[in-house]
Amino acid sequence: MEDSSVAVVDGQRVVEDAEGNRFVLVPEQRYRALQEAERAARPDRRTVVLTAREREVLQMVADGCPGSVVAERFGLAANTVAQHLAAVRRKYGVRSSAAAAGLAREDGLIS
Repeated sequence: MEDSSVAVVDGQRVVEDAEGNRFVLVPEQRYRALQEAERAARPDRRTVVLTAREREVLQMVADGCPGSVVAERFGLAANTVAQHLAAVRRKYGVRSSAAAAGLAREDGLIS
């Protein structure tokens, strides 16, 4: 990284770039343990069940439609579309609708 500084905090190296973004460098073994802990915290994907409406909304979002278009297409309020997407993200244990769509595709719930 160009124009970066390095500090050690609690035994971990912290790199700060020119824009002020900080990155904590951890050993590979610790990184793998963090990944495994994240996987363990997610629900078992085999038990994820989406309603028909959640699948329809997620499919349209996965196809690139904005929430306002989805709402108009199904005659729903924009907030209702947002709630369907929030439910899907919660069921998959992810933070983004894109991540949920990717998992739903892998599970065969959307195309």
